[in-house]
Amino acid sequence: MSSPSPNPPALLEADQLGKRYRVGGAFTRAGRREVQAVDAVSFKVWPGETLGLVGESGCGKSTLARCLVRLHDSTSGTLRFEGRDITRLSGQALREIRPRLQMVFQDPYSSLNPRRRVGDLLAEPLRVHTRRSPAEVAERVRELAALVGLRPEQLERFPHEFSGGQRQRIGIARALALEPRLVVADEPVSALDVSIQAQIVNLLADLQERLGLTYVFIAHDLSVVRQVSTRTAVMVLGAIVESGPTDQLYARPAHPYTAALLAAVPVPRPSRGGAKVRPMLVGDPPDPANPPVGCRFSPRCPAATDRCREVRPPLWAIAPDHWVACHHPLD
Repeated sequence: MSSPSPNPPALLEADQLGKRYRVGGAFTRAGRREVQAVDAVSFKVWPGETLGLVGESGCGKSTLARCLVRLHDSTSGTLRFEGRDITRLSGQALREIRPRLQMVFQDPYSSLNPRRRVGDLLAEPLRVHTRRSPAEVAERVRELAALVGLRPEQLERFPHEFSGGQRQRIGIARALALEPRLVVADEPVSALDVSIQAQIVNLLADLQERLGLTYVFIAHDLSVVRQVSTRTAVMVLGAIVESGPTDQLYARPAHPYTAALLAAVPVPRPSRGGAKVRPMLVGDPPDPANPPVGCRFSPRCPAATDRCREVRPPLWAIAPDHWVACHHPLD
């Protein structure tokens, strides 16, 4: 995928975006606590690119995804879409931007209503957000089915009659129904078999090329992110610790956590590559309700110093468009 042009303004911009939840209650041992699921996240997404977002389970990727499409309200920071502040939009003003900002969910089994036929699922956003006639809606539904590789007769079936990969195709078609500019894909291939994952990834790449889409692509599989992403951002405990051009970040990671993630990727034929020293992560991730004072990664970082444990490092540029939040970045 080609790199985005530096001339157009950012399509989506998050500035110090944060999301807190209250957990527990009066009858729990710890009482009511606050969890900072997303903590002061800032980034830009340019038209036509794919921003990959990676990190461990529980680091806040899915919460951030839902904040980006305004399914969850952020508790701090600013979110701009197409140059417009949408952080606190509601009612009709929020409804106006919905068609241009869509999401593909992780689980193709629970994201589709099992009581409705596929044709009705694809037609619903058209009936709600447009004034198309029934004939025009039916024609658009057939176009969407063909776009993702489904046959017209399959529109009369229910979701349980499809495989996991086919259900994800239905979810993608539903997200594209209103011709969005930005699609947030929250781990769209993690619940699928490996062979089906490749089909869905290729479909998303083809749709991006044909329709001029922009993606925020969330995944656990770093090899998938490397294949589809123009730029990559790495999250730890709700905060972005490194971001930059995908090829550069994978070739020369600057944050110890990024290096550990890349070292954990299985090697197809390790005997041919020789023995490698893999940075090991010790211990479990910290409690999100009681995060470290300094660097979020300091409790598990083998190179952590007292400064790392006491002072949270800001994101700073180590190369053009390559940012890292670390007091002691890797060479």
